[in-house]
Amino acid sequence: MTTTLAANRRSVILLLALVAMVAPFLVWQSAQGGEQRVPSTLAPHGIVVVGDSITARYDNTPGSARQGWWSIVGHRYHADVTTYAQSGSGYLRPGHECTGNRFIDREEAFTGDAPSLFIIEGGRNDWSTCVHGFYVPATNAVIAHAVDRYLSTLQTFLPHSTRIIVLGPPWGPLDPQDGVRVTRIIQAAAAQHKLQFISTRGTLNSHRVIDGIHPNQMGSRAIADRVIRVLGSQLSTSKK
Repeated sequence: MTTTLAANRRSVILLLALVAMVAPFLVWQSAQGGEQRVPSTLAPHGIVVVGDSITARYDNTPGSARQGWWSIVGHRYHADVTTYAQSGSGYLRPGHECTGNRFIDREEAFTGDAPSLFIIEGGRNDWSTCVHGFYVPATNAVIAHAVDRYLSTLQTFLPHSTRIIVLGPPWGPLDPQDGVRVTRIIQAAAAQHKLQFISTRGTLNSHRVIDGIHPNQMGSRAIADRVIRVLGSQLSTSKK
């Protein structure tokens, strides 16, 4: 009898211990809507995106007509994405009609907790700079200096564990000559700094933009698919 009571007591104690271990997980899972979060293989420490309106104007709602390219990438790899984006901005040009800031001014993006991936989406606005509140065409040398300075800053502040990706500026049908010019400058700077460059050429054709510049739902998907294809192929290679 005594042995049976002791055994029952041990069973109760073990059961209570198990409940104590499992309860926090159940509460967390309930808060997540019952969905179990799958750890990200590609970006366990998340993704940071610095960008312009092609990032800033869009949301993080799956299936939304305004779901951003960065949101599609994040959900594909089960990774948290934090954006630091402002319309009208770039490596060179301040955003919000010359009253905002440039990529390099967003220090919180590269001085906080280091992400697994740091993606720069920009350059579309860098055909010009701001002088006394007005847009003035920028020379190649001025653009190149701004891009080089920003990439150098990132490599100074971010640890080697953070993978920096330079996205070629997603360029719609408007101003094609500036698109070629600015993209070449950014690609050359990425190569000089030995950083990965992902071309977005062809992603924003006339059917994938709403105003000749900004992507519609198909456009955002096209940019995301380009990024996913490159990252996915490299992820597969690293597993071999």
